[in-house]
Amino acid sequence: MTIEPNSEYAPPLDQLAGREFSFHPSIGNVATNLWRLNEANWSEFLVENVADQTQVWIPRRFLGELSESDQPVMIVGLNKVLEYKAGQVWPVMKRVIEMPRVPAGEQNEAIPVQSEPLPLRLDASEKQLGKLILGVLVGALALVAIVVATFRGAKSGDLIAYKAVVQESLGLGADDDYFAVVRKLGEPEADRWKADGESIRYRLLAYPKRNLNVILAGREPNDIHYVGAMDREWKVVDSVTQRGGSNTYDVLARLPRF
Repeated sequence: MTIEPNSEYAPPLDQLAGREFSFHPSIGNVATNLWRLNEANWSEFLVENVADQTQVWIPRRFLGELSESDQPVMIVGLNKVLEYKAGQVWPVMKRVIEMPRVPAGEQNEAIPVQSEPLPLRLDASEKQLGKLILGVLVGALALVAIVVATFRGAKSGDLIAYKAVVQESLGLGADDDYFAVVRKLGEPEADRWKADGESIRYRLLAYPKRNLNVILAGREPNDIHYVGAMDREWKVVDSVTQRGGSNTYDVLARLPRF
């Protein structure tokens, strides 16, 4: 595949314009390794995570080689192992514990061996500590016995809580829009919007009788598609895999109720 350079960015970043790519090695503390290039200058470049829209500047000195092909996705090499913390990327520092060195003159000296074990003696404070630990263990065992007896003595069904969950396959995918949802589920009882800054807009279609809140998302109000569904307790009950290969579950799990 021939890659045409983009004059907006200096090489080799011109090959990334308009393409999704993955880092190797992947950046730590980021769930999905799929990115796109947003901006660049002489010292660093700004990338955005396709899954959760996290944006981070990466110094050019960490940039390695780019793969010759973008099938199935272009690979951007990093010459350092990086991790995402506090809105920035940092090189991962491996801590090495150095063992103490033995002086050369002492290396061949024989280690004295104790022929007989020394008698073990406990002072008064150690004896008190041992009694305290024994008392804590006995108390813990007694508490466990009480809990087990309580559960065994409870009547059948007294400790069971029933919760409504989605019992059917929604049959919705990442290409379905508002009209596709209405054709399959009917008209919603509520229709609400939420804007995430200036980038993503969310639309909620409420079906309380089904214990279901259908979520659509997109960058333009007239171009939003199905990304998943929540129950009345705002738990994720369905998610989809988008064209880039990322799943919408993590985004929905962090989405505030609206």
